[in-house]
Amino acid sequence: MKQLFGKAFFKEMLPLAIPIALQNLLMASFRLIDMLMLGQYSGDAMAAVDLASQTSFLVDLISFGVSSGCAVFLAQYHGANNREGILRVMGCGLVSLVPLGLLVMIVALSFPEAIMRLLTDDARLREIGVSYLSVAAYSYLFIVVNMVLSTVLRSTEHVRLPLIASSISAAANAALNYMLIFGKLGFPALGARGAGIATAISSALGPLILLSVSLIRKNVLASSPRLIFRLKGFFLPFWKRSLPAFLNETLWSASIVVVNAIFGHMGADNYAGLSTVRTIENLVFVFFVGVCHACNILVGKHIGAGDEPGAKRIASSFLVLTPAMGLLLGSIVLMLRGPVVDLFQISDTSKSVARALLLMYAFEIGLRNIPYIAVVGIFRAGGDTRIGFFGDLGVQYLVVIPVAALLGLVLKLPFVTTFIVMQLCDDLAKNLIYLIYYRKDKWIKPVARIGIDAN
Repeated sequence: MKQLFGKAFFKEMLPLAIPIALQNLLMASFRLIDMLMLGQYSGDAMAAVDLASQTSFLVDLISFGVSSGCAVFLAQYHGANNREGILRVMGCGLVSLVPLGLLVMIVALSFPEAIMRLLTDDARLREIGVSYLSVAAYSYLFIVVNMVLSTVLRSTEHVRLPLIASSISAAANAALNYMLIFGKLGFPALGARGAGIATAISSALGPLILLSVSLIRKNVLASSPRLIFRLKGFFLPFWKRSLPAFLNETLWSASIVVVNAIFGHMGADNYAGLSTVRTIENLVFVFFVGVCHACNILVGKHIGAGDEPGAKRIASSFLVLTPAMGLLLGSIVLMLRGPVVDLFQISDTSKSVARALLLMYAFEIGLRNIPYIAVVGIFRAGGDTRIGFFGDLGVQYLVVIPVAALLGLVLKLPFVTTFIVMQLCDDLAKNLIYLIYYRKDKWIKPVARIGIDAN
């Protein structure tokens, strides 16, 4: 254990993990603030916005897929001191994601009713969801740009600036929510639509702050566009290695939307309870996000520098750290689940659902996050993007969706039973696949030569 958790490990890990975790905590606060304030406004508004946010969730996950592809290169290039490669990766990310953000934004603005109809058969939830989606969709372009810029900064160990930008965005989101949902300080009470306006405005602040400060500090983001978009001979090799990560996140997020649509047809009270749980889960998950990104940076950096034994040692440390964190965080969730659920103004049925799901979550947090650390933090940092693609999608489409549909829509089992069985099938299958694969050491596949050879 001393070899896995010596002073050197924490000296490398904590300065990266803490700021990244705080940044993601602030980003998660967007959702928490929306849900808490909308829950105070009405339970229907909270459930409707959660459903409407599936489009944003899709954009987030696709953006994360591309950014994960970028991170495959970035950490290794950083370890190899390949600045030219880092800039080209940023260019690939922007060229890939900006058109996507625009496309989804246009579709959501043009067909909000059709999107909500796919997600729920409750007419009231559809009406509220449309009012939110028709404004919040403007945030999608800013979300994708922010994702790329933040990924470049974090992967090159510039972790404070994304934290500062997220802090300002989160504060703006909270203030605007307060004014526009409830009609404070002379503004009209717009409910869900007000939350959509707050989301759109606050999302724009992140990339604006990152670019403005970068121009002043002259960091990597302030480089010449000619160098950033010098992609000839690099774009196709980049996508050849990144495509599995992109498809992994894109198709995985699509599967989650399908599962949410199944749950959306199992009753508004049940879905409101699930929305509450996911809001709480997002806050807990930020600690694993910080650890995962630190893992990705350090594993990739050591591989880029040619230190494969060091990369393996660090990877093993993070795999042991994850369940240990799960025990600690699970204990906190177990103690606080009642009082936290009571903060939400939802029905007694919804609160009962939320408490039951949080009880299960408290006992299996570590189990649920081991696959995340393995795929995103270790395998992709090592240059292996294929195992996550086959493992995640195989389990999602062959196990998770069929189990949810069979139990929830065909057999019509209780919502809590359906969710727990589905989640356990998901977690156990992925842990088995990834832990076996990790032990084979096939995930170390250096990518540094791609950026050096391209011209």
